[in-house]
Amino acid sequence: MKHPGEIEVVVLGAGAAGLAAARALAEGGKKVVILEARSRIGGRIHTQRVPARDADPLPVELGAEFVHGLPQSTCKLLQEANLQTQELDGSRLYFDAGKLTSARRVENDPSKVLEDLITWFMMQPEGTDETFAEYLVRAHIGGAAAQRACAYVEGFNAADRNRIGIAALVRQQQAEDAIDADRLFHVCAGYGALPAYLLDRIRAAGGQLLLDHQVQRIDWAAHTVQLSGTGPAGANFKLTAKQCVITVPLGVLQAALQFSPEPAEALQAASRLAFGHVLRTSLLFDAKYWPEDLSFLYAPQEPLPTWWTPMPNPAPLITAWAGGTRACELMRRLDSANLPAALAEQALEALSHIVEVPKARLKAALISHHCHDWTRDPHCRGAYSYAPAGALEASSILSTPIGDTLFFAGEHTDVTGHWGTVHGALGTGQRAAQQLQMAHL
Repeated sequence: MKHPGEIEVVVLGAGAAGLAAARALAEGGKKVVILEARSRIGGRIHTQRVPARDADPLPVELGAEFVHGLPQSTCKLLQEANLQTQELDGSRLYFDAGKLTSARRVENDPSKVLEDLITWFMMQPEGTDETFAEYLVRAHIGGAAAQRACAYVEGFNAADRNRIGIAALVRQQQAEDAIDADRLFHVCAGYGALPAYLLDRIRAAGGQLLLDHQVQRIDWAAHTVQLSGTGPAGANFKLTAKQCVITVPLGVLQAALQFSPEPAEALQAASRLAFGHVLRTSLLFDAKYWPEDLSFLYAPQEPLPTWWTPMPNPAPLITAWAGGTRACELMRRLDSANLPAALAEQALEALSHIVEVPKARLKAALISHHCHDWTRDPHCRGAYSYAPAGALEASSILSTPIGDTLFFAGEHTDVTGHWGTVHGALGTGQRAAQQLQMAHL
């Protein structure tokens, strides 16, 4: 495989982190090639434009969906790209025991448990950590309060209460508070417009993108890296550069890349982090079959407990979500050979319970359903990362350059508390580019 001129940097992965790194490096004068295993860019940003009845095609997110709060990295990029956002607004409801009520009236608010956790944690010795489940026992929190707190932590973080560490939860909560992360925004054109803009800037600066190139092995020495794998139609390829930015998802880094020699400390750090799981499906109907102003709904007894709409966008679209252990339980019960259809059936059944509309009527009104199996996607192997108890510093180890030759980025390498977010990924890509620019060759 030949490319004009010597390649200085290979960026592995065209998700948010890889594109952010490649843009900064290309605009900084480096000769950059991005290798992406998929036939598209964006990584876990995956927007489909879906035909709607008597309306323009609708952007439907299969992966990352929300801009959480006002993170500088994302907001600056959206403004530069002239991409408009819309803040989610509308009613928040709670469904339990066959009744819909306002979420504001529900007892055992999980945010109170997290606030008390932060207060307690800040008074503990440095290095304190334990699982969230262990903390609940220590704090004598049980019953409905514990159930709701666990459901929130597991759903939001795609985590297991028996693994996720309280040190990471505290850091995350503090990071979210700093950017008003309780405010949620949609990119009006679809989140996929953001990586598309980054790619335009990369190409304008002379960078190249090679799709359908799955790297399987990285051989490296000081200031030289050879990447090999399979390209289009299964043909083998090898590509050599001086430096490499590795931005593959944590699940791929843990299981699907070979290194020679092994960067032992980095790979050990990666093995200590966890990669959570999510199931989600979006249902597009011919009309709304739920309260007109519904924004978010929580139904703790349903297999898919979390629901949201694009309000104030009036489109008759609703998304159902399960994260963490709930997602894993549901995966075991559903037909993995045809997950989209099986998940849509499960969502229709749950929605029928919630809105008291017969499932047959909902099914007849359904225009389309949309999901992506991120867990079984070989280029991802899960949803996003979290730090188990005792692993808080693992991301910091991963963010350290190796021999001024290998640089790691991606949301799992974030050290600011923004794991599992697009803005966290963007920040790590920009950090890795800066580290590489400062490296001594």
